[in-house]
Amino acid sequence: MDEGCAIEARGLVKRFGSFTAVDDLSMNVRRGEFMGLLGPNGSGKSTTLKMITGLIWPTQGTVMINGQDISDHRTALSEVGCVIETPEFYASFTPSEALQYVGRIYGLNEREIAIRSRDVLEEVKMWEWRDKPLSKFSKGMRQRTVLAQSMISNPSILILDEPTSGLDPRGMIEMRAVLSELKRRDRAMLISTHMLKEVSEMCGSVSMIRNGKLIASGDVNKLIKDYVDRSKGRVELSVRTVKPMTQTFIKDISASTGVRSVNLMGDYEVRLDFCGSTDDQSRVVDIVQEHGLRLMAMNEKGLDIEQLYMELTEGEVNVE
Repeated sequence: MDEGCAIEARGLVKRFGSFTAVDDLSMNVRRGEFMGLLGPNGSGKSTTLKMITGLIWPTQGTVMINGQDISDHRTALSEVGCVIETPEFYASFTPSEALQYVGRIYGLNEREIAIRSRDVLEEVKMWEWRDKPLSKFSKGMRQRTVLAQSMISNPSILILDEPTSGLDPRGMIEMRAVLSELKRRDRAMLISTHMLKEVSEMCGSVSMIRNGKLIASGDVNKLIKDYVDRSKGRVELSVRTVKPMTQTFIKDISASTGVRSVNLMGDYEVRLDFCGSTDDQSRVVDIVQEHGLRLMAMNEKGLDIEQLYMELTEGEVNVE
């Protein structure tokens, strides 16, 4: 047992009849860590979170919360606040009433509920709306109210399943801003998502799932560095020219050493999946000049979380 772990999952398997939704998955979330659980829809993310929160029991494997096995210690989950599959309150409830209801379930007294309600509603930017009925709220505001209820007991661990799912762009931005603010608190967070932007903006670590199996886990920057090292300096080259590109140029650039693939972005820009030496990059410039296109700019972009994800989940079918 790692004493620094908030969540420790070992060998999780979940079968529904002959179908295996999660297959021998192990992962750790350390105290104070923000981890993204990343994978296409249907890859087993929600099933994993349900096992971690005790909503369903694994076919095999164990889950430890702050060092306690949730199957043996009924109080282990008292340190966990969760939002799984966007639960809803009665539409006639106000945020204050919803939190009072949940606070009583947790066994808080009236004074504790009042103090904690103000704290969490301020954290999720909903205090000024505390006495308005949920029926008047946008989906984003309802999502933030649900997030508030997950924090009413002041848990050290938050587990959120697709917190921005179904939100419009403004709602996504507002929710991400709230979650980013929560990073300042000393709590662990595990966020299930297929939104790469959420992981890149909020999470320091990531666990990636494909077909119910864990395919990568760890610090985001280290995973990217390790992959770059294995791919021997693979980068994306963006080449822009003054004159429009011709088919002959595209043919020649595609055949150049180090160019793995070519993505034409319009008449004046091409993006190259490139893995080669500096001399090979210089050859790209030479080809532009040979075709008389006049180079306006050539920019190099290293591997990011999106490219890493696409590489590791290659062949995965997204069922959404």
